[in-house]
Amino acid sequence: MRLAVFADIHGNQEALEAFITDVSMRRIDRYMCLGDIVGYGANPNECIELVRSLPRANVILGNHDAAALWMTSPYSMTQDATEAILWTMEQLTPDNANFLKNLNPTIKMGNMLFSHANPYNPMAWRYVVDRKYAARTFSRTGEKLLFVGHSHEPLMITRNNFFKISFRTPGENAVADVDNAKRQIVNCGSVGQPRDRNPKASYLIYDTREDKFEFYRLAYNYRKTADKISAAGLPRFLSSRLSKGI
Repeated sequence: MRLAVFADIHGNQEALEAFITDVSMRRIDRYMCLGDIVGYGANPNECIELVRSLPRANVILGNHDAAALWMTSPYSMTQDATEAILWTMEQLTPDNANFLKNLNPTIKMGNMLFSHANPYNPMAWRYVVDRKYAARTFSRTGEKLLFVGHSHEPLMITRNNFFKISFRTPGENAVADVDNAKRQIVNCGSVGQPRDRNPKASYLIYDTREDKFEFYRLAYNYRKTADKISAAGLPRFLSSRLSKGI
């Protein structure tokens, strides 16, 4: 099976369309979206509908998706994020809001566990990027492969005695092996708002036959996305950060 794993679209229609075009040429069997379809960007409905149109796709709830439904408070976020979520609430169609409402915070598939943030307590929305939360994630779950998003940075952590970070922020396309003797945490990065100082959209493919993780980076028209954010009256930083990957 070739499984496309992607996350953190954040209302960025141009990046999502670039992802769909690219991944459709890579013999994909299933899709797994790790949440945050909305927030920050100016096309929440369009992005939800594009994700819903993908064949054989599973979708997980992200913290911005939950905040857009008042499942969690938008006021716990940064001021810019809060403003964008309040705007998003007014834009969502009833059908798309209902779609988000019915998403689960985790999905288990065989020896794999998928979540937006920390999988052992997913709606606490903790980032799995450091020693503390990587250790807790390994100790409080049992699956061999743990896929997460939320940090907007591609990352691999392998449990080796304690653990080691295999790499951060691969700037371009990269291939990494599955460690069959160890458990691993894998972050696919962000489609719509990368934060590794690389503005290119990020996603991964897990090939179960080849035991490989394929990380991909894609250029897209971030200027068009930024113009839409500005036209919607959303905070200026949400548009300017796209060109910098921050």
